Amino acid sequence: MVVRGVPNSGKSEWIDALLCNINESSGWTFALFSMENKVRDHARKLMEKHLKKPFFSAGYPGSVERLSEEDLARGKEWLNNTFHLIRCEDDCLPSVKWVLQLAKAAVLRHGVRGLVIDPYNELDHQRPPSMGETRIYESMLTKIKRFARHHSCHVWFVAHPRQLHQWNGGPPSLYDISGSAHFINKCDNGIVIHRNRDPKTIPLDQVQVCVRKVRNKVVGTIGDASLSYNRITGEFMDIDQTAKR
Repeated sequence: MVVRGVPNSGKSEWIDALLCNINESSGWTFALFSMENKVRDHARKLMEKHLKKPFFSAGYPGSVERLSEEDLARGKEWLNNTFHLIRCEDDCLPSVKWVLQLAKAAVLRHGVRGLVIDPYNELDHQRPPSMGETRIYESMLTKIKRFARHHSCHVWFVAHPRQLHQWNGGPPSLYDISGSAHFINKCDNGIVIHRNRDPKTIPLDQVQVCVRKVRNKVVGTIGDASLSYNRITGEFMDIDQTAKR
């Protein structure tokens, strides 16, 4: 699954919330290659979504119950049992082969069912002079698809758009992904996350989940869904559910 959207549209937040929901409903565990997130900050956001309470109390209006010490202990145990980090802390960029090798180990040792690569530009894309950029991306995506199918492991692949000088403020196209159209051609599912930035139209906490490609009709259909983002807990909820609250 390729997930994209303009910067600060909530791609990573939405994926994190999705992982928490899948874990709660189906018990899946995950490997995370998420180099744009600091480990502690990422752990905090995941715990907030899982426990539905904020880590901090400052800065929120009204009376908001924050995580207790007991909540924190349960949250740490849940994190350790649910997520396995793939990190590269030195100065060099890791290759997709390196990431998939560690993800394979997580599948075999811990039984993880999902891998998140967020974002793909944190990978090393060096290529020999005889190989064009398009060929590099095609080879990378082919390796990821083979890994997913061979190990029965779902892969979420976050891709950034090209330059946004012609962006009109609406949800971008999957074909605008920086690098190559192979992203939309190779993926089984393509989703665009779009956050409203104009308070005169719809609330600023409203997020559009735009399903733009579904290869297998059993998985779902093309269409859009509007969700409300809870900034305090990081949850995404149906608009109707938010109104009832």
